[in-house]
Amino acid sequence: MASYEKAPSMPLTAQHSSFVKEDLEGQDPVESLSGDEKAADDPHGTTSTPKYTIKWWKETWNNAVHEGKWPRVAYCVLGFVFVVGWVGIMLGLVGTEVKYENENSKGMAHREGNHNNRSSASNDQLNGLIMLKGSLINFDIEKRALTVTWSGLYVNNSKEVPVDLGNAEDPKSAVYSDGIEIYRDLSSGPYNASYLWDDGYTYWEWAYKIDNATVKPIGVIGMHPWDSFDTDITFTQRYQKNAWVQPLLGYPLDQWQGQIVFVANNIWWSKLYKTNGSAVMDVAGVQLADSTLNWRFDYSYKDICDPSEITINWDTNDVNTLPGDCHLTVTFIGRRPPLLIFCAIAAVAVNWTCAIFIFILTCEAIIMRRSYMLQGTDILSMCFTALFALPTIRSLLPGAPAYGAIIDLVGILPCTLIVALCAVCVSVAKLNKRYRNRKDE
Repeated sequence: MASYEKAPSMPLTAQHSSFVKEDLEGQDPVESLSGDEKAADDPHGTTSTPKYTIKWWKETWNNAVHEGKWPRVAYCVLGFVFVVGWVGIMLGLVGTEVKYENENSKGMAHREGNHNNRSSASNDQLNGLIMLKGSLINFDIEKRALTVTWSGLYVNNSKEVPVDLGNAEDPKSAVYSDGIEIYRDLSSGPYNASYLWDDGYTYWEWAYKIDNATVKPIGVIGMHPWDSFDTDITFTQRYQKNAWVQPLLGYPLDQWQGQIVFVANNIWWSKLYKTNGSAVMDVAGVQLADSTLNWRFDYSYKDICDPSEITINWDTNDVNTLPGDCHLTVTFIGRRPPLLIFCAIAAVAVNWTCAIFIFILTCEAIIMRRSYMLQGTDILSMCFTALFALPTIRSLLPGAPAYGAIIDLVGILPCTLIVALCAVCVSVAKLNKRYRNRKDE
């Protein structure tokens, strides 16, 4: 094959022509070059090969490599497109996380049920809505528990933006001097909350009290804007009989579900009723803030508490005429974010691509008897390098659980086995070839 080095392009003068003519006299005639040799020696590709055929593309590419310009431009553009594409995908996936956090911060859009406008629920004679604001702290996959820090919010109506509860400096906020007790995972029921006023007159009123008076509250809010409390919410699998979405096993498509129930009690009115947990208030909604690494939590809530109904259509002789329960139920759905799912799928694709490539090389070298491929240690070193490199990719996956998930059985273990078998086959083939060569000697 012709060399890729360029011949000098110095013009041939008349004096040079005479020298060349004298040198060529008495020499044997030079054979004409074949078509392939002409194509290789012609840097400009001026051949008679039909355009756009396989042979023409090979000749054109060889000529381009000889020139050295456009192949460099091609691989630079390819690398640039890869970097821009990867950055674009990452920015798009990050944008979905920002959109998700904005949806969680709305809160009132997830509202189900009614809210309490009963002024007697507050010693300040307020008619607004009490809400809870949750900040996602951490999700422990070993304990399967989500840690959330809760604080109070107040809003006059659902069309306004909620503000911190207990902020005396904010005219739109409300302050509860004795505070609001928060209970978890229990409910409340109606009872006759008659009480004796200072003037000696007995007032008859129906109210709600917690259904377990021995339980202590988990926190008190409403006195200051920094009042808060923490909860650990236990999560279980969301769907039954579907291994692909089971917690940890179905990584990165696993889905989790957790639930917590809140009951709020006005301490000032409980003192008036002289019974602990006897002035249950309506908690009108929930907002979520912040996010957890490698996790996305959606939520919904349902408020079945409507204490405003206890002042109308009630019968002092029949407690069954009142609404039966009063509590707020918050349901969480946990799943992996799209960014993590993309990374996991990309890792599996890379594993399978490498395994298939090594498998094809091994088959070409052994089955198709490409003996030159077994010379040296290239293919053998590739097999042993991939044997330890492929499982390492799995350890780089964000939020990956312990080994044994479906992704290991689908994208890690089979690839490792294929590469290991290829390494053994190549080793045996090389030893067998060495034995035959020594025997022939």
